[in-house]
Amino acid sequence: MKSWLLLVAAVLLWPGGSSQNECEEPEDIDFGEIVSIEKAKYLENDRVQYRCNPGYVLEGPEWIQCKGQKWTSHPPKCLAPCSITRQQLVTKNLFVFGSQRKARLIQSNHNLQFQCNEGYVLVVPSVRKCVDGYMELPLCISERGQNCSGPPRTENGDITSLSKKQYRSGSSVEFKCQKYYAMEGQNRSFCNNGTWIKVPVCLDPCVIPRTELESQKIEVKDGTDVPENIFVQRGLSIELTCRTGYVMEANSSQSAFVIQCDGTPPVIPKCKEITCNSPRLSNGSFRPQRTLYHDGDLIRILCDSGFTFQPDNGEKVVECTRNGWSPSPKCVSEDACGPPARREREESIKELTAETYVHGHIISYKCRPGYVKAWPIKLECNYGVWRRLPPRKNCTGISCGSPGDSDYVRFELTQGEDFTFGARVVYTCNEGYKMLSKYNYRDCRANGWTNEVPRCENIGRKCGHPPLVENGDIVDSPKTAYFPSESVIYQCQNFYTMQGSPRVTCQNGHWSQTPTCRAACTASEEDMREHNIRLKWTNWDKIYSEDGNIVEFVCLRGYKQHPNTRSLRVSCVDGKFKYPDCIPI
Repeated sequence: MKSWLLLVAAVLLWPGGSSQNECEEPEDIDFGEIVSIEKAKYLENDRVQYRCNPGYVLEGPEWIQCKGQKWTSHPPKCLAPCSITRQQLVTKNLFVFGSQRKARLIQSNHNLQFQCNEGYVLVVPSVRKCVDGYMELPLCISERGQNCSGPPRTENGDITSLSKKQYRSGSSVEFKCQKYYAMEGQNRSFCNNGTWIKVPVCLDPCVIPRTELESQKIEVKDGTDVPENIFVQRGLSIELTCRTGYVMEANSSQSAFVIQCDGTPPVIPKCKEITCNSPRLSNGSFRPQRTLYHDGDLIRILCDSGFTFQPDNGEKVVECTRNGWSPSPKCVSEDACGPPARREREESIKELTAETYVHGHIISYKCRPGYVKAWPIKLECNYGVWRRLPPRKNCTGISCGSPGDSDYVRFELTQGEDFTFGARVVYTCNEGYKMLSKYNYRDCRANGWTNEVPRCENIGRKCGHPPLVENGDIVDSPKTAYFPSESVIYQCQNFYTMQGSPRVTCQNGHWSQTPTCRAACTASEEDMREHNIRLKWTNWDKIYSEDGNIVEFVCLRGYKQHPNTRSLRVSCVDGKFKYPDCIPI
């Protein structure tokens, strides 16, 4: 009965079984999809490709792979774009850089620069980033509001700028936290219509008493001398380790650990001493003999006559380690055999009942499922060495025959030999055809080929790499080949405006019309001085404006609008401004 149970266990644990080397079905992702061919089973080295919906940005790997029954990494995320309405900009007295005030979408991880209305001061930074659908808009403070009295105070922090009795609305003071304290917020506070806003906070550090480290047998990993207390700044960490000869009480395989300061009291684990009990040894003895041994202690093994130390490390000594005695001491018969080496993948041991076998013991082998043999396969222990008894024939895999193909689909053998058990063939549709079947492969199993021969549909020729657009980029990572009706989406780089549709589609081997990215208009200081004008809402000496946007100028002091100039508001047209003229008063 015992040998029958061992036989069943050997079959169930065989790596070629149906439950081995398979991964669970890959996870779906929000605002995206799996674009590779879906399979009923995902086996070793199978890959899955993800893609996000238009406007969403992929964070993480585009491909994941099945390795050792697990996917090589977690599925990616699709990060949402940010939206800004005109009303939001009006409410906050904001413009997008270039005096623009219109609704727009910003992809995640992209930046946008802002400026305030005239008479307002922008709380830096002026450039804000879209992070998965969220973008914090900057604050505009009126310069015409009430003054503020003396600067605010923050506990455990100091003001680094010059203190005054009164501050105008829109002015600011700078702060610095004291040693070991971490600043939460910006280092600058602003006077806003008589009230100080955005005053930073200095967060307390984490404190680890030296006495607690000593009581738990712990020290700093880099060997630094520990003062009375250790201070760890908020958001930082410190690495500690058990003293030599000690390991963590909760996990004896580890001796080092990291304490992260996150605002909660740090939890210091306990360390215990590494010890080993006296080993149990048959057919031999050991020296020295004690009831308890410590880390690094050695004992010498003395085997009885006719027995030998296993495994033989030359010195016949074993060491006390965190994992016990290494190596595990044993005295076995000089004529005995240890467990036989792992056989070829198509064979498995029929019965295995002991760790050692006496001279003359015979072990039978059987063929694993999917393999056949013509003669019995046996091993015999011959004075400590296993030898195969004749006839020395191996198990051979069953044949599934030709996997089959058609005029529109071809296959390639990707694993295994010939068309025998364990082989896999992967099918590919010919140029101009698209696969309709759910599976693109067939596996040779014990009962024949899995799945059916895939079917392919005539859809026209594929397209190669999408065309390049000057000053433009493709939103998703491009592929080397696309099926008809597949498309890509372009976006223009900063300060360029798109002309034409951003979506370009593969049409029977050719790409549809690509868009163009037209340069923004540039108003430099030289250009403005030539026409005796300046920007109305800012004192910048240079500005960029996208095609179609309106920029308003004013005449320099001592100049007036030229009679032939209808308006000082001009549009960016085809990358150029038609500047208004101002003449001396």
